[in-house]
Amino acid sequence: MIAIDRRTFIQISLGSAAVGLLSQCQSSDPVPALRFAVASDGHLGEPNTPSDTYYTDLVAALTRLHQNSPLDFVVINGDLIHTGNNGLLPAAKAYLDKLPVGYYVTRGNHDQVSLTTWQQLWGYPTNHVVELPKATLVLLDTSDETGAYLCGDAVWLRKAMATVRTGIPVFLFMHIPFIHNAQGTDVCGDIINVLNDFPAIRAVFHGHDHTKDMGLFYGQAALLFDAHFGSSWGTAYRGYRVVEQHDSSLSTYQYDYVNQKQINSMTF
Repeated sequence: MIAIDRRTFIQISLGSAAVGLLSQCQSSDPVPALRFAVASDGHLGEPNTPSDTYYTDLVAALTRLHQNSPLDFVVINGDLIHTGNNGLLPAAKAYLDKLPVGYYVTRGNHDQVSLTTWQQLWGYPTNHVVELPKATLVLLDTSDETGAYLCGDAVWLRKAMATVRTGIPVFLFMHIPFIHNAQGTDVCGDIINVLNDFPAIRAVFHGHDHTKDMGLFYGQAALLFDAHFGSSWGTAYRGYRVVEQHDSSLSTYQYDYVNQKQINSMTF
């Protein structure tokens, strides 16, 4: 386990939240070379919530976004269903199948189904590499059938990174953050080692903590959170994150699609 200085982590977090996120993501290039959206934590089946409506609202919002400026793909980064509702995973897929572009999913701690069930439903394992024309997506499992909080398989991740294409940005999606607490003292050291060794990973996307919608820098990679689009707790709004590539730079912003309001922005 790698020890991380608490003061340094807090300074990085606060500095990015106060400065990096407030920078405007403007570009002279009107058409992004790459554009995608990320959302997480739909929690279909959570008691006392209109969870079906949350799904239909997200699909409608992303469809509008795509119609205004086309997306290359969408990623739903874990907790598609709520604990105790394993039978609803096909229903979540049925909603997401209505998205106007291809999409990919990761397993969250509430998605408590077996590896076999996951593979049969989605057509790929919980650890998976997707090579698209403009990007490589790495989907990393951070839980299991019991809902445990895991770091993810760093050995698998290292092997995957050793085989990815060069010159193409790599985006890592893992539901549970590799920094497990706000103090930066409980971390997944093996994952950090992979990030340090493979600068091609331009950004790491996390869900799980519905209250976090920020972006910050951890070494050379951007760490990005997208709050939630379902569930009964978290930020006061429901949103998604958009990422765009202009030449060699990338920009991102968090968006409240109910009130049609941009929350923050960051360039990395």
